[in-house]
Amino acid sequence: MEKSNITLDPQTTFDKEKTTDISLPPTGAIQRSARIKRIQTTAMLLLFFAAVINYLDRSSLSVANLTIREELGLSATEIGALLSVFSLAYGIAQLPCGPLLDRKGPRLMLGLGMFFWSLFQAMSGMVHSFTQFVLVRIGMGIGEAPMNPCGVKVINDWFNIKERGRPMGFFNAASTIGVAISPPLLAAMMLVMGWRGMFITIGVLGIF
Repeated sequence: MEKSNITLDPQTTFDKEKTTDISLPPTGAIQRSARIKRIQTTAMLLLFFAAVINYLDRSSLSVANLTIREELGLSATEIGALLSVFSLAYGIAQLPCGPLLDRKGPRLMLGLGMFFWSLFQAMSGMVHSFTQFVLVRIGMGIGEAPMNPCGVKVINDWFNIKERGRPMGFFNAASTIGVAISPPLLAAMMLVMGWRGMFITIGVLGIF
């Protein structure tokens, strides 16, 4: 009787009689799988850290609201306007983020975004007028725009469709955790270094 061969892939042919060979994945496949797991883990940790910093930054104005109003002489309406210009800049900047993300990749887009939003966050601690605050809030909104699109793209690119639930939940949890820890953490920082020091410290943390 003629012995038949089973081809598992273009490079590897196994004898049908050697069933033990067929049951074991090639060494190269194991190494590739381990490497992909490391990349997935590293990517999710970086995304988680970036998202927590992102939402700490977003919450800083709300936490320091009363102190800023008193020092700069701003009204409640002006504080509301500062919150609105951030959201408006953030939303508009997200429109070109998709095409840019497809062309440049999430590594570059998120890296640049985090650098610029952290830079403008630090600059928030140096403002002395409402107009200056508006400008840095616009810059911060533009800088933060790539965050969520980059997170979704990384998960879609590096995880199988049946495996995306866990990383997506992990990524989304970061935003809630960031918001949850913001009031006590930022308030404690303000007691030690004032609202300006708090803005600058968080901004520097995001840059480095």
